[in-house]
Amino acid sequence: MPHFDQTQHDEMLHLSLQGCWVLAESVAIHNALNAIKPATNNVLVLDASRVESVDVSGAWLVYQQAQRWQQQGINVQFEQFPAEYLAYFTATSSAPSETGKSGGVVSMIQGLGKRVFGLGNTLHSAISFLGHSVIALFQSLFAPREFRLRSVLHHVFATGITATPIVGLIACLISIVITYQGGGQLRELGAEIYTVDMVAISVLRELGVLLTAIMVAGRSGSAFAAEIGLMKTNQEIDALEVLGKDPILILVVPRLVALVIALPLLTIIADIMALVAAALIASTILDISFTQFFARVAANIEFKTFAAGLIKAPFFAVGIALIACWQGMRVTGSSESLGKHTTKAVVDAIFLVLVLDALFSMLFYRLGF
Repeated sequence: MPHFDQTQHDEMLHLSLQGCWVLAESVAIHNALNAIKPATNNVLVLDASRVESVDVSGAWLVYQQAQRWQQQGINVQFEQFPAEYLAYFTATSSAPSETGKSGGVVSMIQGLGKRVFGLGNTLHSAISFLGHSVIALFQSLFAPREFRLRSVLHHVFATGITATPIVGLIACLISIVITYQGGGQLRELGAEIYTVDMVAISVLRELGVLLTAIMVAGRSGSAFAAEIGLMKTNQEIDALEVLGKDPILILVVPRLVALVIALPLLTIIADIMALVAAALIASTILDISFTQFFARVAANIEFKTFAAGLIKAPFFAVGIALIACWQGMRVTGSSESLGKHTTKAVVDAIFLVLVLDALFSMLFYRLGF
């Protein structure tokens, strides 16, 4: 049972702790400490030389109460207190105050260092993964036995064919919006026929491939990251490595090849659906017949306009697949990590698609394409 002998010498109150100051006696320790009411001008000495046993929980309760007394203006001193506990408690409680005293400069520098170090690790991981993926891709192309054709066909179906309805719907909706908004403005100028050129160039050159890539990044990119991340959580990837198999060759390369095949095909479907929807809307609100619409497209839209959009699709596909698989491989084993990296896969893939689209726009402008 924890207790103490109390001795008063002038303005010094000496408390000699006795008994067992352990976790099992936490309630008794709390009550005993609360019963002490030292005067504000007293010096309080906590002497642990006669304690039978003390653990970290009992020592922590004593230290917490000592901190409260000090906040009341009482000078608290420790005698024969376990040095390892006292040093740990002192370091823990003083860390925030030291940071506050030194201002935000130290914490800012520490935060900057952690971010730079984390960025370096992320960059190293990304470059290593990219190099490994390129090696595995060439290995599978030059060694047909290593190429997993059935897996590629499965992922073409999962990422391409099953995505056709949503991609076609998005393409139709965006072309309807462009036709309504642009056609209404051009009709006031008596130039509604140029709505055909505007919609066709916008869809074929930019919006068809861009919206398709964003949809694929959100749909297939998250699926890739979640599938590989769950395999990482279940230690299936570790099992492949134990069996002497290359996880990149088995998991990443088929998804990469499948998306490079599927995204251009989805882009073509999106372009067709967008033009058909625009033609239908134009015949309704602009009195441009279906035949006139496509005759205008055939006469005024060059093949390079369509090619400028289609060329981007394989590059977008490579970026989406690599980022999604890389984020899946970075999952550390918890459900929180799986959700975090799945989200990052989608965000990073969409960001990369937009960056690549901007770079292609500048390149095409320089080339006059």
